[in-house]
Amino acid sequence: MTAFDPIQYKKIEREVYSFTAASYEKYGSKSFEAYAQPLLEGARLKPGQHVLDVACGTGIPSLMASPLVEPGGAVTGIDLAPGMIELAKKKAEERGLKNVTFREADAESLSFPDESFDVVLCNHGLVHMTDRGKALHEMLRVLKKSHGVLALSVWSTPDRALTIGIVAKTIRELWPAAAIPGAPMWFDFGTEGVLEKALTDTGFHDVRTTRHTVPFEVGSGEEYWEGVLGISGRLQMLLKSIPPKVASDIRMSVIRAAENFRSGGQVRIPCEEVIAVART
Repeated sequence: MTAFDPIQYKKIEREVYSFTAASYEKYGSKSFEAYAQPLLEGARLKPGQHVLDVACGTGIPSLMASPLVEPGGAVTGIDLAPGMIELAKKKAEERGLKNVTFREADAESLSFPDESFDVVLCNHGLVHMTDRGKALHEMLRVLKKSHGVLALSVWSTPDRALTIGIVAKTIRELWPAAAIPGAPMWFDFGTEGVLEKALTDTGFHDVRTTRHTVPFEVGSGEEYWEGVLGISGRLQMLLKSIPPKVASDIRMSVIRAAENFRSGGQVRIPCEEVIAVART
């Protein structure tokens, strides 16, 4: 069984999500805007605030936050994948947003001084990080001690975050070798109390979590498969590395499982996320 190598893992994440940035935006933008909405509501952004968006991807939370901190506020989005950052910059330019900037950066080693931001956002980015404790400590470090706010989202358990849970279950059953002990998993913080403990252990206070279900709505199981494949660079890479017959079996099994959620002319798959809001 392959041993987990955090340096290699991070390198692959950077390359894969840069390469798949366009498909991530095409298939995931609508869903991730919906996932980000309760995150921003929990953050309660105000004019004049300085916001850091960690693991911003194609810039969805950053671009949504930009008008909320005007006038006088600013948003900085960071991501490990340069392809994601370039796409985020392009979107900000197209929308004429002047108070949002993007840069390539590692969440586990932020280059910002202590107490640089009023708010830190992290929309489903923590689950991708190799050292979550280090990343959380960095988020705490760059927040202002007097009134800093962290708003962070993670996936719930696989039986509740079904948009990705269906795929995860299928891969586990048909190609268990894909699981690498010690590697970050999508659902590591989904169980009640796990995220709360991680934030409290880091030094955050007044930690509050809520759960929100955002359905993934498509016309068919095939369309669901295309969407999930489009937003997951890791899934794309896995399918290329395993026997074609297994890859085909995974695809067909996922499509069949998705069709179980058909109602009338639509497939509607529920996906629960956990939103945490904490203070310094």
